[in-house]
Amino acid sequence: MSDSIDQHVLAKTLTWRDGIALGLALPTGLFVTFGYLLGVVGAWVAIAVWFSGAVISYLQCRVFAEMASMFPRDSGGVARYAIEGWKKYFAPLGAIAAFGYWIGWSLTISMAAVVFGELIEATWFQDNTLDFGIFGNHLGLEHLFALGAMLFAWAFNYFGLKFGAAVNKVLGLLVVVGLTVVSVACLVSPSIDWSTANLSWSVAGDWRTVAVVFYVTAWAVYAGEIVASFAPEYKDTARDTSRAMSRISLFMIVLFVVVPTALSGGLGEETIRDNPVTYVAVAFGQAFGGASWIGTIVIAFSLLVGMISTTADGGRALFGLAQEGMTIKQLDWVNRWGVPGRSLTLDVLLNATVMLLVGHPVSILLASNLGYLLSIILGLSAFILLRRDRPNWPRPIRRSNGWIPVVAVLVAFNVFITVIGVLNPELLGYGGARESVIAVAILLFSVVLYAYRRVVQDKLPMLWRLPAPAMPQGADALALEFEMRATTRPPTVHDVHDENDAARAGRRRIHPSEERK
Repeated sequence: MSDSIDQHVLAKTLTWRDGIALGLALPTGLFVTFGYLLGVVGAWVAIAVWFSGAVISYLQCRVFAEMASMFPRDSGGVARYAIEGWKKYFAPLGAIAAFGYWIGWSLTISMAAVVFGELIEATWFQDNTLDFGIFGNHLGLEHLFALGAMLFAWAFNYFGLKFGAAVNKVLGLLVVVGLTVVSVACLVSPSIDWSTANLSWSVAGDWRTVAVVFYVTAWAVYAGEIVASFAPEYKDTARDTSRAMSRISLFMIVLFVVVPTALSGGLGEETIRDNPVTYVAVAFGQAFGGASWIGTIVIAFSLLVGMISTTADGGRALFGLAQEGMTIKQLDWVNRWGVPGRSLTLDVLLNATVMLLVGHPVSILLASNLGYLLSIILGLSAFILLRRDRPNWPRPIRRSNGWIPVVAVLVAFNVFITVIGVLNPELLGYGGARESVIAVAILLFSVVLYAYRRVVQDKLPMLWRLPAPAMPQGADALALEFEMRATTRPPTVHDVHDENDAARAGRRRIHPSEERK
């Protein structure tokens, strides 16, 4: 282990451009859900849901940017803000939010990996007959490819996030170019008859079906907040986080409207429904004649980009949870490359297990979405609580008071779609009680680990409410002072030295004797 690496401090190596590169995981949500959604709703309904969700995501990212600037040394993104806002009232909610956020992002790794495996099998191994069962779940060659993809994503994260971000820039650029080319081709190619008649407003059911679609696609359209998880690793935390979040959110609005409109109008809903994994390859084949392999590569690259980013995000959610003393202390550790290696490894092991137990990508998404939306709800409500409980806390980015009622409406909407989604998963045609039980079991297990950390490892009493300082202290205060200066002028050499001193000082923790008081 290099002496230059603090085992509890993440390396500050990223810029906002790296954050956007890591956010290019977002097209993955489009690829893995669109074809399956068209089984229950028409294309116009799906596009309307995505557009509305992407606008909501933009508003939420504006809120999360303020909290990211308040805690520039804290890893974990949305979940970390939930911990800070709720620990004064009911600390286990912070643990539930963090584990919910973790499984919300982490389980999408196995989901994307299975789609990747299905894509490879459908393109080059159509005649394979490999089939085996584990705990009643039928698995095949596609699941072996999925496991290899998960290990690939883990490796690109374990040896340094800067390297993973660089890979994402290359792969992500190819994905964006590929999506642009195929979208334009669907609109103008003489071999494709694009028409609005190919898109419908049909709904297989009632308003609850639309609410469940909102619930299932929330991970995809809300995903712009992923860049906040890397806030402590940006060179300029406040500015880089805010820029990356706003730009990636606007990109999402365009992505989730233009691409599905172009492809469904060109191919038709039935074609996409019949080819839920390979429909982009079908579009390339029809537009360019025999070039479907290009579409396969575009989808494969997008899925790999998604797995690299979500592996990074899930690992940091666990690391931030351990930093705050809310799960086992062994996860509060970074390796010689400045990344939370143990958390990343636990992440890939969990995903491999879930893939073997659940298997189908949409069923995996149903199992993960409850935790993700709980973390979003608790993170948004933390904004209101922090405004009330810590009014004088430095905020390098501060939204006006008019955002408070906006956040209240966002919380209410997310609660609504979560309740409807959890109670009616069968309306989507995939999954049911089994997936909900898995999600709830993981969330409850988070409380067990929280209790184990406090009582067994830290030898502290089991408290349901934890002290929350009114103002930052120690290294956190130094870091915030640096961020406040950086928002009013470019950082100087002295500022950089101050920030480095804050990193070396380590994060101040509340001493047990203080806590017992």
